[in-house]
Amino acid sequence: MQLINSKNIPTWIMILPIFGIIITTIFITLTTIYTIKNNFTKEKKIITQEFMSNLKYTTKQRVTLAYNILDSIYKINKKDKYRTIKMMQKVFDKLKWDKKGYVFVFDYKGNTLFHINKYYMTINRWNFKRNGINVIRKLILDALKSPNGVYSKYLAYNPDGRPINKISYLKIYKPLNLIIGSGVYLDYLDKRLVKKQQGYDLLLENIIKKIVFIAIAISLAMIFVMYLLSKQVKHILQLYDKRIKRKQKELFLQANFDNLTSLHNRQHFLFELKEAIQRIKRDQQKIAVLFIDIDHFKEINDSKGHHIGDEVLKIVAKRLKESVRETDIVGRFGGDEFVILINIKSTNEISELVNRILIELKQPIVIEHHQHFVSGSIGISIAPDDSTDLNELIQFADSAMYKSKNDGKDRYNFYNAQMTKDAKERFILKTTLHYALKNNELDIYFQPQIDKEDNLIGAEVLVRWNHPNKGIVSPYHFIPLAIELGIIDKVDLWVIENAIIQHTKWQQKGLKVGILSCNITMYDIEKDRFIDDIKSLIHKHNFNPYYLNLEVTEETIMKNPKKSIAVLNKLKNLGININIDDFGTGYSSLAYLKKLPISKLKIDKSFIKDIPQSKDDMAISKTIIDLAKNLNLEVIAEGVETEIQKKFLFDNGCNYIQGYIYSQPLKIEDFEKKFLLS
Repeated sequence: MQLINSKNIPTWIMILPIFGIIITTIFITLTTIYTIKNNFTKEKKIITQEFMSNLKYTTKQRVTLAYNILDSIYKINKKDKYRTIKMMQKVFDKLKWDKKGYVFVFDYKGNTLFHINKYYMTINRWNFKRNGINVIRKLILDALKSPNGVYSKYLAYNPDGRPINKISYLKIYKPLNLIIGSGVYLDYLDKRLVKKQQGYDLLLENIIKKIVFIAIAISLAMIFVMYLLSKQVKHILQLYDKRIKRKQKELFLQANFDNLTSLHNRQHFLFELKEAIQRIKRDQQKIAVLFIDIDHFKEINDSKGHHIGDEVLKIVAKRLKESVRETDIVGRFGGDEFVILINIKSTNEISELVNRILIELKQPIVIEHHQHFVSGSIGISIAPDDSTDLNELIQFADSAMYKSKNDGKDRYNFYNAQMTKDAKERFILKTTLHYALKNNELDIYFQPQIDKEDNLIGAEVLVRWNHPNKGIVSPYHFIPLAIELGIIDKVDLWVIENAIIQHTKWQQKGLKVGILSCNITMYDIEKDRFIDDIKSLIHKHNFNPYYLNLEVTEETIMKNPKKSIAVLNKLKNLGININIDDFGTGYSSLAYLKKLPISKLKIDKSFIKDIPQSKDDMAISKTIIDLAKNLNLEVIAEGVETEIQKKFLFDNGCNYIQGYIYSQPLKIEDFEKKFLLS
């Protein structure tokens, strides 16, 4: 928005009213001229009408008088036409007609028997022409057509020789076949109108002078008042100028920068990226797009509150900004996702920068005297190597970031074509997963859990997705998608209910399967209706909760220990056993571990797979077993594949084993045949 310069305000304030006065003056003047001219036109019409009316009356009156005089003379001299005409001429000469009028007399042949101009009485004017018209002939013929009286208009000559229109009244005196007429020059009317016009012109001139005088006086007064007012307005607008400019800056920042972190927002980052793409096309350079997702941020946000989460994001943003050059663009893409735009000469220079960013992100974040730890998963795309399309560069960097997440977080990956294929595959799975429950596409599998004497003590219930087009899909692929879509709680409840149903069927057949272990997540624990949903399933199927184990990971518990303990205690009160899954990977404290209502610890398979090659894994596994014994807990190890691993675990006090050494997860029919009917 362009502002008016406050220095010009006095000029504008004075000019605008004066301009308005000028416009008003012109309008009033034009209106006055129009009104006066309109009045003159009306009055001219009235004068003309009156003149013509009077003209007809006076000419007719004169003709009538002359007719009566002639008739009287004729009656006196009936037998002497010549004497009658001579006497008529003498009498008409002595008459004084009003308003400069007179009469004329013709015979039918064009001879003038009487006229004020005696010259005309000496000639025959039958063929007399004026402007190509036989004037006398016209008058005679008009009279013959209307012998009792008619008006005729024609071109005549004034005494001074000027041609001028004239109108005459004509009447035939039949006893002598004479035409008596009387006319009036129309310039009498023109003179009256001219005089009237002069009066109106003078009136108009006086009025316009007064209007102009008043306008000038008002303008001068207005200029003075407006000048005083403008000084005050100038001061006010200068203040508004400052406020508006400040507001413009605020709006610019709001439109282009993130309110929380002050980094470029998504929209402005994309604008900068678009500009950079155009630049590298022109200058043959390269740019890198870094897509960064903050690991473990959700746990902090959920457990400590959004105000702590916001402070973490501010510190992360500051660290990212300080890790790059001033010319690099750092933006917040949304939530805990950040993007960085870097100008590079080659891809080799990126690794050092990205490693520096990863190190900075892992530094402790101290807020309200408490330390918080995060890390970053980074994906990198390069233009023009990977693409010069804005959306593709972001998408490719996002795919590479997702690969870093899956690889274990706190690392980076460059984009490659396989990631796009994986992303498309992931999108297809994510799109169709909504319908998996509705279309009964999920299946439950069972992996046996065996004691030291090779007895079946139960099984872990696992879920597989029997995709209509892709076949069996591992939970490794679709469980994270179910979490993203917010339907993991529905999947978990479906697994628990179908495990209960199948356990009941086996019991009805007299088969002893033992205790079934089902996995639950933090999303189940945080769901307010989860306890009621479990109660409902138990009552619905009249199921003994003793035969149900719910396994929750150590990491899940530690995201919100207080709530986890409260929920798990309620489940324990229902008669359900609680196991900690993947123990040793979640950094739980002994203080919380003592408070948890758990029955078993499950050693994570990552500590089992390298036994006996890894002495550290052997030591960790033995330590977990000893810890469980001291806490009066049972221990189960998953992922056991060899006899050496089995012997080591049982020799050191592990209670139960689960793994490929006994069986992979099996379908219902196969599990029943191999472990329940054998």
